[in-house]
Amino acid sequence: MKIVHVLDLYDQPYNGVATATKRNVKLLQDLGHEVRILSTGEPATDKIVVDKFSLPFFQHLVDAQGFTFAKPDDSKYFAAFNGADIVHFHLPTPFCIEGEKIARQMGITTVSSFHLQPQNITYSIGLGTNDKINDRLYSDFRKHFYSKFNYIHAPSRMIANQLIAHDYKAEVRVISNGVSNIFKPMQVERAKQFEDKFLILTVGRLSGEKRQDLVIEAVKQSKYQDKIQLVFAGQGPERENLEELSKNLTNKPVFDFYSQEDLVKLMNQADLYIHASDAEIEGISCLEAMACGLVPIISDSKLSATNNFSLTENSLFTAGNANSLAEKIEYWIDNPAEKASYSKKYAEKTDGMRVENTIQDLVKLYQDALRKQKKYGYPKIDEPHHQDKIKAQKEKKKFAKPRLPGKIRVFFTRQAKKFISFIAYVILFILYGVKVKGRKNLALLDNEGGISIMNHIHNMDSSMAAVALSPENVTFVSTSANFKLPVIGKILKLLGVIPTPSTYSSAKDFVQVIQHKLKKNNIVHFFPEGYLLKNFQGLRDFRNGAFYFAIKENKAILPMAIRLVKSRKGKQRWLTGKPRYFILIGEPLYPNPNLSRKCAIEDLKRRSYKSVNSLVNEEIEVADRFITFDLTRIAAFIAVIDKVRTLL
Repeated sequence: MKIVHVLDLYDQPYNGVATATKRNVKLLQDLGHEVRILSTGEPATDKIVVDKFSLPFFQHLVDAQGFTFAKPDDSKYFAAFNGADIVHFHLPTPFCIEGEKIARQMGITTVSSFHLQPQNITYSIGLGTNDKINDRLYSDFRKHFYSKFNYIHAPSRMIANQLIAHDYKAEVRVISNGVSNIFKPMQVERAKQFEDKFLILTVGRLSGEKRQDLVIEAVKQSKYQDKIQLVFAGQGPERENLEELSKNLTNKPVFDFYSQEDLVKLMNQADLYIHASDAEIEGISCLEAMACGLVPIISDSKLSATNNFSLTENSLFTAGNANSLAEKIEYWIDNPAEKASYSKKYAEKTDGMRVENTIQDLVKLYQDALRKQKKYGYPKIDEPHHQDKIKAQKEKKKFAKPRLPGKIRVFFTRQAKKFISFIAYVILFILYGVKVKGRKNLALLDNEGGISIMNHIHNMDSSMAAVALSPENVTFVSTSANFKLPVIGKILKLLGVIPTPSTYSSAKDFVQVIQHKLKKNNIVHFFPEGYLLKNFQGLRDFRNGAFYFAIKENKAILPMAIRLVKSRKGKQRWLTGKPRYFILIGEPLYPNPNLSRKCAIEDLKRRSYKSVNSLVNEEIEVADRFITFDLTRIAAFIAVIDKVRTLL
């Protein structure tokens, strides 16, 4: 399989999601799969790097957590997803949310993982125990991200149950992140600084929900306080608070970050492992400690999956209770023989959770997702309400039995379209510096209508094409996903844009509407690339839809291209400080009547692609720099004023 993993950060060695993903990527490649990564970080083989995104006002909190947000980039999504069989998204961040939209439009099978527990966010802002806020985050994650998938990978049964309880409809597949073979019991010489000490280790990000503060309080209460040495392996925003809290301990705790190799050695020197988290999706660091033969003491919190690893009640303490934790620590110090016995049992328990086993479960998840996608497609989202269905039925009747409108209605409709076109032209001229070249080729259609096509690189390119084709009657075709966009969706409806069909019944209506428009000698505008990639350089493959209708109705194809143009020195800017957009119109292309329908479609598509590609790559000369009130712009505004005077 060709697999793409999408996550905001990949290179940080102390991030659990990044570490688990990197390990799975290596194992998948060893099994013969082709794997690509889309993330921030350093360039590498089979990795496409995107820019980092800074969160205004809150970036310091993000940095403190050791996290990095990735900046959405349509071109990078396309480069990573092109040719993939399946795309695996790991986090409900804007980067993954936007990536899912592109993968869906490209028709690629997708799966997701649930690695981010709401408490990981709320504890950082002091609201970790607020159920209403945590429930709202579960709801937002589902609405904006996880509702788009047929399968969700959950690292533990606990988090799977949480997803089901919060009304997640996708099939939740429980697959552990697994333990690497590097974590195993071994003879290691004890460091001098730990001699004559009872070494207690805790591994993880230093943050509120991990409850390292509870570990310090428990040691303070223990009768063995003077012989206990704490080691906190990890980084995070709570380090200063924890250092202040532990300053009265006899043995000053060690706060440090360890490489995986050094961590294995440290685990084999330690006497006990503590996992005190109030909220934990899996707790892979606890599994790794167990694999090295460390006996754990784990919080019994209902929001922590880690307590399922316990083999005895003496390995569990009451969540949030320092006194309970102190009692368990003292129990294991007082019973070294029992600790040695359980050390072997815990090491044996993890043997069945090695990554070699869990990676096979992940491969099976991918295979099941591919089969389900092929059979049922993507999960349905945003089902239309009853009123929307009634409206759709009315539209169907309207196009099925078109009525000739009265002359007065026709007149006012035309004037309204001219006025809207003029307003749109002024707005686009000011915002994007839109300029049209080749408008004379419109006359070659000889009022017989046809199908215009254009590359798809901007949210407003439908409006730009409408201005370029004005005053012709133009009907636009756009993906249904665009109708859900906050502002653009409303504009598309006002412009009478037709959504591409998503069901068999809607496909029939779609064909009827297109044929009706072409029979009336209107222009129907298609984006044959199928989906929007913002400011994509180049031209993607065309789909057959536009050319099918051109052959069926014997209509011409009008090739067009939208170009983002900078000056030769890269200094040219428009009023808003952005490069200009040029709309180029080529000469119409007509079907070859001597070919069969199938061959004619392919022939027309090939010639159309060649024509649009030449427009996309056509050299356009622009000034090195625009002056705010240069003669060209003055002439343009005079023309606008003259058009206003004519309309009035």
